[in-house]
Amino acid sequence: MTKTIQNGRYKIRRSQDQESVIISAGSANSVAILAPDDYPGVTGIWILTIDPSNPPSTSVALEGAVSATLQHEHTKAYLTLDNPNSPLVFSSILVSSDAKQVWTINPAISNEYHIVYPNLVDEEVLVVDNSLEVVYPRRMALRDFDNDMTFPWRFEPVV
Repeated sequence: MTKTIQNGRYKIRRSQDQESVIISAGSANSVAILAPDDYPGVTGIWILTIDPSNPPSTSVALEGAVSATLQHEHTKAYLTLDNPNSPLVFSSILVSSDAKQVWTINPAISNEYHIVYPNLVDEEVLVVDNSLEVVYPRRMALRDFDNDMTFPWRFEPVV
């Protein structure tokens, strides 16, 4: 049984056996990237704040899901979409001080969650995942949810 995530500070990793975390590419308005823990000059700590005034949509939420924002602790910017007015598969994920994006955080397994766009897009559930763009460090993008190909994010509490 999974438990509902709580407000707090987290390192968000791709998986248990990878040392990569989601970080900002150095500024408050830049791409969100997946980089090693020791990537120069940037911390990978995120502040998760549950938004009780915005309940998760039943079309994308699983039992135990919450609506929440993710704010990068170092830059004070939020995990958001490149173009929030027009979400599509493969839309880039940014770290932006200009816009707050509310995500649905769906439980997967213990300490692992999917970061889900809060509404269906063309009848599809979209999640934050690796971009298919072949660059280093890896960038984040919206991808269609596929149980066989989409892996959850590991949220590790930071004290």
